[in-house]
Amino acid sequence: MKSKLALAALFALLSSAPLAAQTSVLVVDSFNRKVHVAANANRQVPVGGLAKIATGMVTLDWAEASKLGVNLLAPVPTYAASMAGINTLGLQPGDKLTLRDLIYATMMGSDDIAAITLADFVGRDHLYRLGRQGNPIGEFVRQMNQLVVREGGKGTRFVSPHGYENTRSISTSTCADIARLALYAVSRPGMKFYTNQRTRSITIYRAGGQVTVPVTNTNALLGTGGIDGVKASSTPRAGGCVAMSAERPSSVYQQADGSSLIYRHRLIVVVLGSFDPFGEAKALISQGWNAYDRWVAAGRPITNERQLLNHY
Repeated sequence: MKSKLALAALFALLSSAPLAAQTSVLVVDSFNRKVHVAANANRQVPVGGLAKIATGMVTLDWAEASKLGVNLLAPVPTYAASMAGINTLGLQPGDKLTLRDLIYATMMGSDDIAAITLADFVGRDHLYRLGRQGNPIGEFVRQMNQLVVREGGKGTRFVSPHGYENTRSISTSTCADIARLALYAVSRPGMKFYTNQRTRSITIYRAGGQVTVPVTNTNALLGTGGIDGVKASSTPRAGGCVAMSAERPSSVYQQADGSSLIYRHRLIVVVLGSFDPFGEAKALISQGWNAYDRWVAAGRPITNERQLLNHY
């Protein structure tokens, strides 16, 4: 009993502790891109598995642009195990999975082998369509970095599709850039299927048979307070990192002409380098909604561009 009380006291202390020296945070309104909370939002830091947000979006964009969809089977490359850190599903070289299941494994389970398999498959197709030779992983990572720049990113350098720090060169980004990626992800209806489920069963085609494997979402806050995504990660160099999406019911205002004006409400919360990322995110969501409500009550004023994500 004493040990349980001691653990509870320690948890309470950690939850109420101030932000760690390296912690970066940002809370932004999804629809107006008004920043409501920010600290160290432009600091470039390791982001670990949050790089997988770009991996998922590059894959979905490719599936749509190529018109090939996500039902194609992709083989786990033989070199995958040598460059990955986390293999939660026990994937083996030669295993085949649909791109859809690989995205589930990447976004929900944060499986590094799955992320590498997506990058290998999509990167090879990119090179083929461009009529070029090259490294498919390198081509895919190039697409990841191009996506961030396209969305207005200024401080990101992804070096792998998985984000695990197993090489000297590691993926770095900023709260502002991760928020941009998260905003892009939630703007695409398809991505919600890969981020808002607690569990999912996927199929591995192995040696002529099929293996069904459960995937559990690493986002501990999923389903609480309107949270429906996007990604959680914890790695040695990056620490605890989360990119959360939280939505409240829309407001409907009747107009004099009988029409209805609908306002949707969604916040994106990013926490990088935290000892308690879920505790920080939960507190920031509450703080963000309070700031958002005051802003709405004041008439949604934007007095200068420094209040918008574009400034960061």
